[in-house]
Amino acid sequence: MSSILPFLLSFLLLYKYWAIFAAIFLAAVIVPIPVNSLLLAAGAFASQGYFSFSFSLMVAVLANILGDCLDFFLARIYGRRALELLHVSTPAYLERLERFVNKYPGSAIFLTRFVGTIEPLTSLLCGFIGVRFSKFIIYDILGNIVSIGIVLYAGYFLGVHWQDFIGLFNLTNYIIVGLIIAVALSVVMWRKGRRGGSVDIGGHLQ
Repeated sequence: MSSILPFLLSFLLLYKYWAIFAAIFLAAVIVPIPVNSLLLAAGAFASQGYFSFSFSLMVAVLANILGDCLDFFLARIYGRRALELLHVSTPAYLERLERFVNKYPGSAIFLTRFVGTIEPLTSLLCGFIGVRFSKFIIYDILGNIVSIGIVLYAGYFLGVHWQDFIGLFNLTNYIIVGLIIAVALSVVMWRKGRRGGSVDIGGHLQ
């Protein structure tokens, strides 16, 4: 995953909004792409004027919605038929998920927009079990706007205030080094005390 990130960042700078659209659409159909890192980078680039924040958000949300809808309709049209052709019974865990999504469809759709690889699986499941498309698309749009907006804004905020965090990181490093030294000295003194032993009232070493 980490090896593909430099390529994605180069792709992002070269193709800008097309790169955002392609990466997020593919991730929405279960291709393992680190889209959160890409969105953070896009937000940071937007803070420096390389991207439009609002247009980046619109493109990212549109790409994710289209990918989610593709998952939804593929599962609705071919899901049951595929299981029948393969002579596979519905797994028990899928039946439990089906009951949960049937009971709380809006919450399941909205919340899983924040949880990476679970998002496309939920979209597939919603199509598979026959959740109404009107309900699916409303919560999908809301969840995507909020989740993608948060990540993009986090990148934008870091891009604007990155210098403010340099001192914090340095301070954190100093604190960590100080704690390590203190723990090391405590361990040395404790071991030295054990080797020296302790003296009881009668003057005998214990």
